[in-house]
Amino acid sequence: MGFLKDLATLTKQGYEMQQRMDVGATMAQAQASMEQASRMMAASMPAPVPAGGGQQFEEQRFRASAVVVDARQLPMMIGMNSIVELELHVQLPGGVPLPVTRTEQLAPLHLARVAPGAILDVSLVPGRPDSVRVEWA
Repeated sequence: MGFLKDLATLTKQGYEMQQRMDVGATMAQAQASMEQASRMMAASMPAPVPAGGGQQFEEQRFRASAVVVDARQLPMMIGMNSIVELELHVQLPGGVPLPVTRTEQLAPLHLARVAPGAILDVSLVPGRPDSVRVEWA
């Protein structure tokens, strides 16, 4: 008898919870979470190549170094990779630092490499700060 009584109690509690549930709010929250995930994934993808001129930009790309100013792990993971927002100061030839913010997918192996003060190898196209790419290999 105890099992059936507990089952009846759980069923009653489930129906009461269902009556109080706001489906619209739950769906709105899920939609907001999906939009945030889409923005994070889009930010971690490389910038699109301009139509007809992508190769000429890649030929102009030069290597530089960047100092990690700040690294914030975002509340999202893709597989085992963490999504991390990096604030970098890229050291351009001539000594002028270029502040850049990048969102990167990082394997657990690379998380230790983005501590503040760390130096990373990067490459970029002259005059296009949006083209900064961290060279992990």
